[in-house]
Amino acid sequence: MRILLDYYRILGVFPKATDEQLRQAYRDRSAQLPRREYSRLAIQSRKQLLAQAYRVLGDPDQGKRYEAQFLQEHLPKQNESETPPSETASIEESSSEILLGIEITPEQLGGSLLIFHELGEYELIIKYGEQYLNYSPSSSLTLELQETSAQNRADIILSLALAYLEISREQWQQGNYDQAALSGIKGLQLLEKNAQFPAIEAEIRAELDKLRPYRILELLAQPKHNQKARETGMQLLKSMLDERQGIDGRGDDRSGLGIDDFLRFIQQIRTYLTAQEQEDLFMAEAQRPSSVAAYLGVYALISRGFVQKNPALILEAQTILDGLEHRQDVSLEQAICALLLAQTQGAAQALDQCQDQQALTFIREQSQGAPDLLPGLCLYGEQWLESEVFSHFRDLTRYQASLKEYFADHGVQAYLEQLSQDAQQESREGMAVQNRRVSGRAASSRQAYAYAYPAYQSGQAVVSGGGSVMTTAIPVTPQSPVDIRSARRRRQARQNRQRTQPVTADQGSAYQASQTTKDRYFSQPPVPQVSEERKPSSRPSEQRSKRRKLKITPQVGLISLAMLGVVGLSVTWFFRASSPLSALEQGQYSVSLHQPLINIPPADAQMVTTTGMLTLEGAKQVIETWLSAKAQAFGTDRNLESLERILANPMLSQWRDRAQKLKQTQDYWTYQHQVNIKSLRPNQANPNQATVEANVQEAAKFYRQGAVGRAYDDDLMVRYELVRQGDRWLIQKINVMN
Repeated sequence: MRILLDYYRILGVFPKATDEQLRQAYRDRSAQLPRREYSRLAIQSRKQLLAQAYRVLGDPDQGKRYEAQFLQEHLPKQNESETPPSETASIEESSSEILLGIEITPEQLGGSLLIFHELGEYELIIKYGEQYLNYSPSSSLTLELQETSAQNRADIILSLALAYLEISREQWQQGNYDQAALSGIKGLQLLEKNAQFPAIEAEIRAELDKLRPYRILELLAQPKHNQKARETGMQLLKSMLDERQGIDGRGDDRSGLGIDDFLRFIQQIRTYLTAQEQEDLFMAEAQRPSSVAAYLGVYALISRGFVQKNPALILEAQTILDGLEHRQDVSLEQAICALLLAQTQGAAQALDQCQDQQALTFIREQSQGAPDLLPGLCLYGEQWLESEVFSHFRDLTRYQASLKEYFADHGVQAYLEQLSQDAQQESREGMAVQNRRVSGRAASSRQAYAYAYPAYQSGQAVVSGGGSVMTTAIPVTPQSPVDIRSARRRRQARQNRQRTQPVTADQGSAYQASQTTKDRYFSQPPVPQVSEERKPSSRPSEQRSKRRKLKITPQVGLISLAMLGVVGLSVTWFFRASSPLSALEQGQYSVSLHQPLINIPPADAQMVTTTGMLTLEGAKQVIETWLSAKAQAFGTDRNLESLERILANPMLSQWRDRAQKLKQTQDYWTYQHQVNIKSLRPNQANPNQATVEANVQEAAKFYRQGAVGRAYDDDLMVRYELVRQGDRWLIQKINVMN
């Protein structure tokens, strides 16, 4: 077969090279050794090609003819003007013998692909390698030919896998993350199909795991019409969440992102998701349970409920907030939900419990001259929706919030009227009225959803207080969970019931401006501001009377709109400073479509040099593999097999025994590591041994019965004794130097 390879490239010289340059190039290329995974057949065929190139170029006559033909093929214009007529005939006579490219036997293909790999011609490796695998000889050969064919096939598979890996790295460096992943997957599938070279398979897997966050970002950022790509991104995100056991879980997705980094990653991808996509994602994640997911799901429900003028979604968000209030301050969110459900007394009570003094100060300042805080809350609510809710959804970033339009909608009016009637009916039937729901929703509903997100021991939760969000451990006794889908079923049942009841004139007029309410806001003299100590009336009849008088009217929306122009700039600054999600945005992990999350190995990174010696990059991968294996063996995965892939005896037997004893209990460890290689010293007497010294920062926690028993955070200098067994470097001994 003929391949696109010339003798100059084989030796690494240019035309017109002197005899001394040819000899030096031949010696240097012959001294280089390829990766040790290649068979003797590939190495020998490579030597044959080197010798053949040196023989042709080193011979005066053959070298002259080959050079002339080469220049004629690559520089035809120069040849036409510079080549002497006396040489033209000689070139034409020999053109049938010397053409662009060289002829090789099938047994030499492995060596040829090896040379292509050294030249960085990965596309040509794939071209010729796949052609060979598709038309490789059948097994009906002699035993000797079968063995030769098997070796040649293994070499070609190795070259293909390495070519896909290098192409993946190049595409990663160029910011083509999805293509980089697809290239790596091709190499991985090839190795899996043929069950060969497990070390390289592990190397590709590790890079694909680290590449996955980038790929998710790139796919989710695709235009909406590119639905297939975005669905792939969502599936990758969900698989990542499953491996991590949730947004704030303790699982390992092998991406290298810690819990805090992953929370920032989730915060970043939100801007690429629609409100519907976020609702579906976070409401499903909330069932693990996850307070973080429940909190983010509330934002999606509120946004869709307001934009689509569907109060049922806001009612569902309100219910979820009820389940979160015993572990974090969600008073502002509760107040806004109550406002959007026309529960003015409930909104006031929620503000009484609010700890965010900046928000309260703003609301009070905008409510001066009014008998309560309703005007300020209306203005705050509109600005909050635009600044803190809509800005995190790709389909709502430019949506302008208008309470006037929301409450003027007949569907909203009908739903809220029906909600009020249901509450009154429940009250008449003797059901307890919730302290913070003027609508009178039954206590049984609140109790059900209060348990929808039970805390988990030492779990992670987003805590909103003082206009900030932080991550904290909450050792709360788990309670009986209720599937969050029950909230959806209640919402659907209410919507179905509403569809069977047409909007009547009475219902439509229920939210029109009354003269009494108008007089309250414009005619009465100012009254003292509502104090933080204000408590709701203890008499139910008085509460019901206030409820009827404090219904939201379109005029209230006009009040809030009039205030927008006056305080617009101050509101913008205020929300930037006191965002409920500001903690996630502060120090945000630098994840972008053009900037790596983590250090990407260089395109030519190899575990070993061409002479078979371990490289610094290879040493770092060995140490990181060991630390990852330890985390798997002593963590919740209980994966003892991971130790066998990186440890040699006596270390293997010692650590395996320890992991086996821990596996018999319910206890486990979690680890976080950072590695910095300080030195690599190969053993001059034995090339299969090496010593690595590394600075290892290790933070670990020991969990006993789900609670943290002890923890440490060490900065260590460690010496690792490595030994090569077969095609893998293993750790034989570990000494902590300090």
